[in-house]
Amino acid sequence: MELRHLRYFVAVADHGGISHAAERLNIAQPAVSRQIRDLELELGFDLLLREGRRVVLTDAGWVFAERARAILQDAEDASESARRVSQGEAGSLRVGLLETASWAGHVPLTLNQFKRRHDRIRLDIRPMSSVAQIDALLAGEIDAAFVYRQDNISNEALAVHHLRTDNVVLAASTDLVFESDGPLAFEEIDGLPIVAFPRAVAPAYYDQMFVALREIGFDAQIVQEAIDETTMLSLVSAGVGCAFVNSSNMHRPPRRVQFRPVEGLSVPIEFLFLTQKSPGSLAQLLVDTVLQIDAGEAS
Repeated sequence: MELRHLRYFVAVADHGGISHAAERLNIAQPAVSRQIRDLELELGFDLLLREGRRVVLTDAGWVFAERARAILQDAEDASESARRVSQGEAGSLRVGLLETASWAGHVPLTLNQFKRRHDRIRLDIRPMSSVAQIDALLAGEIDAAFVYRQDNISNEALAVHHLRTDNVVLAASTDLVFESDGPLAFEEIDGLPIVAFPRAVAPAYYDQMFVALREIGFDAQIVQEAIDETTMLSLVSAGVGCAFVNSSNMHRPPRRVQFRPVEGLSVPIEFLFLTQKSPGSLAQLLVDTVLQIDAGEAS
């Protein structure tokens, strides 16, 4: 059974006869008759009662016609949906999101512009760590990712777009008073209790951080670990300790947290946008938007 069998039968049912159906289909009447007979033979029962030139639907024919119309409509809808997706007019795009970096800059600008330009495309936003995003992208579980550079980025498999370079600052409770207003000297931070994240969350960043701290002579006394910087900042706000965090957090400062640079401490980390080497049509639209935003910020 093929769609043409259903199409011919529905035309007969809708137009009250084989001759009228053949005329509407622009097909010879014998061809329509033959297709209907083939359909009945395959089903094993009659769909039509032939009364001279007139045909009448059997009870089974009425039921079959109703379901056949639905099948033809579903096929038409599927074709139209696929066409719109292929042309970038509709569909769903799975995008990894790093919460720390989503408060300002490329991420909110890109998502806002994309939705304005492509309102029929659904953005399925998936907050997760940089490492998890990269693994998900390599596994085909997401279509694009906003991440900080990690060791598991494969330049052979992924297209990598550099967006900016962030650095590290000290987050401290506003109850903690420092002598200077500018960058903090080593003497002002020496001995401070530290809230940190587990190395497994972002191994490359973690290693960079603690190598840089050792280089300025700071021996971090970790009093608490937290799974992400949002939790770290809540602990800083509560006075549990201080934390060395990404400077992007300065775009969403908690009320009881101050951010200060530290003299001699630099942990530059690249913020990247990733897709597959050959992104699909929808992902390419997001790439185009990212590049336009990036060009606008650079100009």
